[in-house]
Amino acid sequence: MKIKSIISALVLVLFFVTTSYAGSVYHKYLMRGTVLEATDGKIYLCVGTSDGAKAGQELTVVRFVKEEAEPHGVLSFNREVVGKVKIMEIVDEHMANAKVISGEAKVNDIVELEQ
Repeated sequence: MKIKSIISALVLVLFFVTTSYAGSVYHKYLMRGTVLEATDGKIYLCVGTSDGAKAGQELTVVRFVKEEAEPHGVLSFNREVVGKVKIMEIVDEHMANAKVISGEAKVNDIVELEQ
């Protein structure tokens, strides 16, 4: 009975640790830089203070466009620069508001800090 209690407690602790860590992993590797919403020139980005974003920064907007499948069925994608946005406001550690300053930005495009 005591062993069951210990195992249950360990499983519960492991569950809380992994779920709290999963959010930061999801942002860092899957969402970071994604255009979440694009309406009337206002852009909502998945970048924030945790990524080093600051108001006034200009970001390049890129889009990955699928090419025709090769004869063997292998997919290929081209990276195309489609615009530029300027961060107007940092909302929090994971989100910012921006505006399009050239080209365009659509949902699921990716923004990159100019080097």
